[in-house]
Amino acid sequence: MQHQVGLSLLECTLAASESASWSRCCKRWGCLEVWFQWTVAAYVAILVGCARAPQPSPAELGTAREAVSTVSLRAIDPAGLDAAVAAQRGRVVLVDFWATWCEPCKELFPHTVALQRELGDRGLKVFTVSLDDPEDEHDVLAFLSAHKATTENFRAATGASSQSVEAFGIENGTIPYLRLYDRSGKLHTTFPAPIAPEQIRKAIEDLL
Repeated sequence: MQHQVGLSLLECTLAASESASWSRCCKRWGCLEVWFQWTVAAYVAILVGCARAPQPSPAELGTAREAVSTVSLRAIDPAGLDAAVAAQRGRVVLVDFWATWCEPCKELFPHTVALQRELGDRGLKVFTVSLDDPEDEHDVLAFLSAHKATTENFRAATGASSQSVEAFGIENGTIPYLRLYDRSGKLHTTFPAPIAPEQIRKAIEDLL
């Protein structure tokens, strides 16, 4: 029995990326034919790969769009914040000063969002004020969207600076820092760091 010498066309197609195999394939089948078969195989592989790539479900896409569309952020100064608080007269107002570069702030933030969600119908209004720089606004929005922060969200106009700390009167110059206002718009209490979330909830419920 005579043994076949060289590679089959299929073997050539699979091994065409190797220079030694390419040379042998060209001699046996012709370079043009091998190149054509290899191109077709590569194209099919790409199509199969795309078809198998995991795609987000319509529900997941809808959730992502909803999170982005319901989260907003705008710059504010102390006078603007005072006006925003005054406009909520008749409601209890909680203001959370935080930043994306502050780990304790990010740990507390889900609690702040939960307070708005759970107590909003009873008369609570939550404002968040980020002490991030303007160029970090994308990161702020991403964090807010990830936590579905449908609170009213602001960014300190003077960014992450000592000027912001002084202008907003943040105690000890440390965040997280929260302020709680009663229904008449009067400052009721403040929560300088470190903060116990259960103390915030109790103080709010005492005013509702």
